Amino acid sequence: MKSFSLGSYLRRLYLAASELHRGVLLALLVLHMTISWELLAFAGEGDLLRPSAYLYWYATTASTVGYGDLSPKSDGGRIVTALFVMPGAIALFTVSIARAFAGVSARWRRRRMGLGDYSAMRGHIVLVGYDPDRTPRMIAEIVADGQGHELVLVATQELTGDATTHRFVRVASLTAPADLRRAGVATAERVIVYGPSDPDTLAATLAVTALNETGHVVCFLRDPDTAGLLTAHCPQVEVVLTPTVELVVKALSDPGSSRLIAQLASHTDDGGTLYATTARTGGSFDDAARDLRARGGILVATCGAGQHSPVFDPDGRIAVGDRLFYIARTRIAA
Repeated sequence: MKSFSLGSYLRRLYLAASELHRGVLLALLVLHMTISWELLAFAGEGDLLRPSAYLYWYATTASTVGYGDLSPKSDGGRIVTALFVMPGAIALFTVSIARAFAGVSARWRRRRMGLGDYSAMRGHIVLVGYDPDRTPRMIAEIVADGQGHELVLVATQELTGDATTHRFVRVASLTAPADLRRAGVATAERVIVYGPSDPDTLAATLAVTALNETGHVVCFLRDPDTAGLLTAHCPQVEVVLTPTVELVVKALSDPGSSRLIAQLASHTDDGGTLYATTARTGGSFDDAARDLRARGGILVATCGAGQHSPVFDPDGRIAVGDRLFYIARTRIAA
């Protein structure tokens, strides 16, 4: 057992007192209120000695809002109030308010600098990686989707400005488990990984999947070989490859198709957008198409539960839990 050291204890006590620790401030407040009450009792201020009356009078004195129905009547009570109660109460009240504002300000500064802790959040979206050209657009698309998810952005850069659409977490590395936990990756419902390069994205995605085994993880890659490697090791991750070549050929064969594809992927324009939902009942493709059509949507493809590739099969059957891909102006409730 560690022996008690009076010197060490006194040093800790002095440090707490010099920094006006909450415990020291509370002790000073209780001590000042107690001594003030004793002095008022000695001065014969009986009207102020009831606990409720004394607490009300003390708060009125400390906040300097002026006296109303309760105030010292005797000369002794007024002298005690003027020389002891008022200076001490006002000083303690001022220090308490200053500490409260300082705590709020420090917390705001920490969050603004990316040092906040969001590990207690649930059901949110985490965006890992920052690109000055594409990330703001991605955030705008997520917000425009209108699902109301909290959004946390993880970046190695120092970002300036006050963001109202997302929280910010600054990290030394996109693969550091402690920093990813602080960003709430382990409890996120969805995670998007968009690193500055394919190797960075691959490493960050592996770090994310090690922390979150149930969330929907999406990453963007440019190299098909890297995408194949990631899919082989993490089949649950949805890999998005840049479709530049396919879009060019498609636009050549079917003019206007590239604009349509871009429109279907965006939530910020006035046209239709591609959405997905989960089938609640089984049936034919036509049954599901009629149900969606009645609610303003057009069914375009389905994907079996546990599968990763959507198919267009108007003659196929749909089972409970299958994914239904449809086009609509807004997301249709399941």
